[in-house]
Amino acid sequence: MNHPARNPLPLDRAHLSDPITGRPVRITDRTLWLQEGDPDDGITLYFESRETLEAYRRIPVEHPEAGLSHSLSNQDDEGYDEG
Repeated sequence: MNHPARNPLPLDRAHLSDPITGRPVRITDRTLWLQEGDPDDGITLYFESRETLEAYRRIPVEHPEAGLSHSLSNQDDEGYDEG
């Protein structure tokens, strides 16, 4: 989550795009950011305003793995499809 004391991107990479507006974000000590995923393999997103950060947080997250608990396999022992 946002923490003003630590900026995870080196300041020599000065511009990135806000994921909501697409406009460049100038990275400073006050830039709002959000870590998605773990710090090693995830991504860090930068935002130009509190409004765009909150708009990003309101985007619904899909969880397709939830549907994987149902098996569509043939439960019969005959070894053929019944379709």
